[in-house]
Amino acid sequence: MVKLPLLKVLFIIKCGLLSFVHSQGFLISTRFMSGNVIFTWTPSNYSFYNVLITRDTTSGYWTRVTDTQYIVTDVLRYDKITINVRTPGSATDNRMTNNVFKIKTKVGHTVNLSWTALFFPLSGQYNAYHTYREHRTIFSVSSSRVSYGGYNQSTKYTYLTRPFASTNIMFEIRDITLDDAGYYNGGFTAEAAWSGGDKPSQPKLTGDLNVEVNNATSLTCSSQSTSTPDYYSKLLTLSYTWFVNDTRIRGETRETLRLYVTKDLKYNRYSCTAIEEDLESDRSDLVQINPMYGPDKIIITPEPILNINDKLTVGEGETIGPFVCTADCNPLCNITWRVKGTDGVSDARSVMGTLLQQQVQRDMLSFRCKADRGDKTLKQSIQLDVQYLDDILLYMNGEIKSKIELNENALLRISCRVDGNPAPTIRLSRSHSETELRKIQGTWLNYTIDTAQCTDTDTYRCRGTSTGFNNTDKVININVLCNTRFDKAGRFKSTYGSKSGMDTTINVAVPIIANPPPQSSDFKWDGPVQVSARTILSTGDVSYKHVIESFIPVKDHTYFGNYTLSYKGQILTRITINAEDNLLENSSMESAGEVASRSCIIAISLVSILLGLTWFMVAMFIVYDRRYRNIHQKSKHGEESTQLQTQNMTQHYDDLQGTDVDKLETQIMTQHYDDVQGTVEEENYTNLKGDNTAAEGDYTELGQRDPETPYEELKE
Repeated sequence: MVKLPLLKVLFIIKCGLLSFVHSQGFLISTRFMSGNVIFTWTPSNYSFYNVLITRDTTSGYWTRVTDTQYIVTDVLRYDKITINVRTPGSATDNRMTNNVFKIKTKVGHTVNLSWTALFFPLSGQYNAYHTYREHRTIFSVSSSRVSYGGYNQSTKYTYLTRPFASTNIMFEIRDITLDDAGYYNGGFTAEAAWSGGDKPSQPKLTGDLNVEVNNATSLTCSSQSTSTPDYYSKLLTLSYTWFVNDTRIRGETRETLRLYVTKDLKYNRYSCTAIEEDLESDRSDLVQINPMYGPDKIIITPEPILNINDKLTVGEGETIGPFVCTADCNPLCNITWRVKGTDGVSDARSVMGTLLQQQVQRDMLSFRCKADRGDKTLKQSIQLDVQYLDDILLYMNGEIKSKIELNENALLRISCRVDGNPAPTIRLSRSHSETELRKIQGTWLNYTIDTAQCTDTDTYRCRGTSTGFNNTDKVININVLCNTRFDKAGRFKSTYGSKSGMDTTINVAVPIIANPPPQSSDFKWDGPVQVSARTILSTGDVSYKHVIESFIPVKDHTYFGNYTLSYKGQILTRITINAEDNLLENSSMESAGEVASRSCIIAISLVSILLGLTWFMVAMFIVYDRRYRNIHQKSKHGEESTQLQTQNMTQHYDDLQGTDVDKLETQIMTQHYDDVQGTVEEENYTNLKGDNTAAEGDYTELGQRDPETPYEELKE
């Protein structure tokens, strides 16, 4: 369901059917009509008038009119309308101000309207009017009763004022509708009689008495005639006399006295009387102008000593003050001290404008002296530069811990926070390697290891430093867990030469990385024979580096060969144990084998040559025999047949010779490669010139051989 907005009704109230103002024989009256106010004035014996309209505080321009009235439209937009009328050739101001009282309400609500009448007639009646689409009387009040269009009661209006003769006019309007919007005012009938009297009433002096120096002000002497009910006559007959310190001010007979305010004006007292023909009123009460000035300058004693940033440098916990704040003011300024912090402003400890000794905290930003003279204030602050250095906070992956344990390849974030002023210098370092990882000036230092390794296990230190303060430190132990594996960066020997015997052992040292340390009983050596090696574990200078030291027995020649070290079934590395006694013998056998291979190749080559010559002789005999028998038959066919047979025999000889040599050469080279390959095991290679070894994954150059080969001997 859609909710319709509530309609608003606007009431415009103007007290009095007609309003008048009198100045120097000039009379101005007003009346409302259809949202406009009509100003009318007398006398009317001038050809034109100069009119100035001020809407609220905005003045327009002087306008020349030839009529004795001026209409201001859309008065609902303003709170007051002021008119100033001047006659031709005169600088005398004839002003009148109409206040428009506005009340806003909603349809269906009840509203009370009220205003104050100038006076209530002793005879006759007071009427209340409503103007919207038409002008109508809503009720009439006499000194004893109220009448609602001839009725004693009304379902729409209720007159609330008691007694009925009161000048406070108040009534209620119920069940508001849009027809209730418009203008409401009140006034008297033309036949109403006014209360009598003789001399004018005692004047009241009004005006702005508290005035800033070097500005103008006005005092107004207000009185009423009591001798006649004729409102026009009453206003036209009054004049005024002004006094300063009981001395008459000559030449001042107007209702308003204008003054230029200086500091000396505070010693003067002003009063006035009203005169109607020969009747003079009692003198008004004395009033005094209060020239207001200051504060123009604030002085703080002693003067604070500020740094290059115009701030007072002080350490946290130190004290400052006292400071005295003064300002020249009239009336006297109220001097207060306030302290501004990061969480707002609050009162500071002070007495009569003196800031007492204060202990400074880091959240204090400034102390401010305020000189207050009501509508004018002046402030002056002492800005603070509070210096401090907090203890350091060390975060690991967002948590404050003194130690942390994490798996290898996990993300590791180290954050150091040091709050201080000025901004401290923060350093992050590793204790074992004495390496500074990062340095920054500020509050936060962040350091990230995307994939933590076992080598990142260490004690880390965060340190904050600032001039004038003691260093602040915090350490944390980082323990990265990792599986047992071979340490490629460690010292390792993969090939050993040894003799054999019942008491002979090989001492093998294997570097590993592991965290936590493994059990030595979980390591196993596998080789040509089943061995039971005594194994011990030793830890290096860092917790994750270890050495597996094993004593492998070599009882006889069956123990020589390749050995594999495994941890819980996972292979870590391999070594080779060779017999020292057979190294030279193997070298001699290799040389003899090379000589035998060469002799075999030479013998086979000679046999091949002899077989080739035999076949060649047989072929030549057959050819000769045929040619002998067909000596007289020379035909093209016979010649071609002979040439073809000769070519076939020659090609057969060449093929036989080439095939035997190629096969022999290939066999010899294959056998040589197998002999050499037999000395190499997987990734460990032995230098044939000696028993020097290389680290796992590396290799040594084979001993240089004789560059001559059986193939080269054959070709020679």
